[in-house]
Amino acid sequence: MIAAVGHTATIDWLWVIVPIALLAGTLGWLWRSGGQGPALHRIATSLERVTGLPAWCAGGVMVAMWSLTVAVVGFFWDVAWHIDLGRDTELFTVPHTLIFIGLLGLGLASLFSIGLATVERAPTAWHLRRLRIPRGALALGLLSAGAALGFPLDDLWHATYGVDVTMWGPTHLMMIGGASLAPLAMWVLVAEAGPEAGTPRVRAHLRRSLAEALIVGVSTFQLEFDYGVPQWQALYQPVLIAVATSIALVAARTAFGRGWALIASLHFVAVRGVLALLVGPGLDHVVPRFPLYIGIGLAVELAFFLARRRGLLMRALLTGLSVGTLGLATEWGFTQLWGRHPWQASMLPSMWVAVLGALGGAVIGIALGRAASHRRVSLPRPVLGGAFAAVVLALLIPLPRSTAPVTAVVHATPSGAATPAVTRDGLPAPLQPVDVRLTVSPADAMHGADWFEALSWQGGGSQITRLVEVAPGEYRTASPVPTGGTWKTIVWVARHDVLMSTPISMPVDLQYGQAPITPHASEHVTFVASRSLLMRESHDGAVWPAIVAYGGLLGLTLLWIGVLVAGFASIDRGTPGGGEGRGRQRNLERSLRGRRAAHVAGLASGR
Repeated sequence: MIAAVGHTATIDWLWVIVPIALLAGTLGWLWRSGGQGPALHRIATSLERVTGLPAWCAGGVMVAMWSLTVAVVGFFWDVAWHIDLGRDTELFTVPHTLIFIGLLGLGLASLFSIGLATVERAPTAWHLRRLRIPRGALALGLLSAGAALGFPLDDLWHATYGVDVTMWGPTHLMMIGGASLAPLAMWVLVAEAGPEAGTPRVRAHLRRSLAEALIVGVSTFQLEFDYGVPQWQALYQPVLIAVATSIALVAARTAFGRGWALIASLHFVAVRGVLALLVGPGLDHVVPRFPLYIGIGLAVELAFFLARRRGLLMRALLTGLSVGTLGLATEWGFTQLWGRHPWQASMLPSMWVAVLGALGGAVIGIALGRAASHRRVSLPRPVLGGAFAAVVLALLIPLPRSTAPVTAVVHATPSGAATPAVTRDGLPAPLQPVDVRLTVSPADAMHGADWFEALSWQGGGSQITRLVEVAPGEYRTASPVPTGGTWKTIVWVARHDVLMSTPISMPVDLQYGQAPITPHASEHVTFVASRSLLMRESHDGAVWPAIVAYGGLLGLTLLWIGVLVAGFASIDRGTPGGGEGRGRQRNLERSLRGRRAAHVAGLASGR
């Protein structure tokens, strides 16, 4: 059962203790099995013997994968927690702690990789005096530091502007963005180890892990749509899907070969299925639904087959077009079966925005895949710049939100008996299901809506209730909606850039001085911007925290993308086929053979 609002059950802390114990146990085993010598040397010897990879690569990837797993579980749990229960009364809830540990763990992965590279005197591309700094390790460190910076800035934001529950606030995006881009840093780390590094079994496992991490990471921005509480245009969902899949699935297909776009999409479904079961039935929260991606994976494979004799740019454009048309068509059908908000025909004229994002994403995906697999990117810089611009433009176009002059007469009729309940402030507020009827003016105001429904949340769960048109301009809920207790219930509508709502019931909130909104037998209402009700606790404040937060988000985003691009570009310049690439690969192989020889000699001498 869900814990009391704002509190954590003691047993829930096992979610923190167990992962830390597993990491500590793994590092301890590596240390014990590494022979004699300083700790990092012993761990390096074990990692190289087990994986065949340079220790700085194996160790960095191992800790980074652990960190991302911890952070993703905490993130999915935290979003569901806030939808079902509202704001926290304590900072370090279990979900928050998991996120924080996961983000700091990325920094640990960075330091671990740098430490192993330094003690081995590895021939990494980047140096700082005696430090040997793998490209991916530097990226992981900057991603971790920037994401961790989001925590104090988030506290400042909420202290200034109230507690909002949107994923897409600037401080939240710092934390989400740091974790979501971390798989790209792992790709850089593995690529620097060389195309033949690792045993065949380890290389196969790395491919699966890298593909899974990337596709899940770039898909996290869709989570508000997966949980059924999006605060932005419905068009954003296909745009986000198109951008995520065109980058991640195309990169996997390019780097790993035939079939890997489909394999990566299947792994996405498996990972998201486990997370859905964990958060829903396992932790007794709202179940996060998710897109299918399998149809898009098939669309990528088809495009690569058809363009097998074409140039890189033509292959990228054909693949992007396939993702934005055939691939999204399969997602359209899947939303009708399992989507929180099935896509509507009125969205069709705007789908060119998703196609634009897919075209840009496919070019980026091919460039990433080729660099990661040690092949020349072979795409002109203006083309790559245009691809980034296309993705940014596709993400900006659905950004505006507006309202329209719509009014309604709302009738709320009790359905069944009331039961005792209290608000989060401990005040009595009986639970009372009600049937809702609306007469909307203008009568056709809701026609062609992306969704028009009653949303109830923060009452210990969440509920979406369909509105059925019984006469022109007259609607009723398909079933009673909850009111009272801590429940918030609104009627909301989205149509293109119009997102607006009207409240049915809201609890009293003493902390923010908000009076209760109670259902009425008959009431004349005007629809207002949805964000004013979805984020009811938000309020105005000083301007400078917003400048700091948005400036920090922009600066970090540019820094993160810059260091990742520099890492991939450095690998591209040193790919086999150029003297630098062959020489560096020989150095890496020589270093690995030397470590193994030293280990064998140590065993022979009994040291």
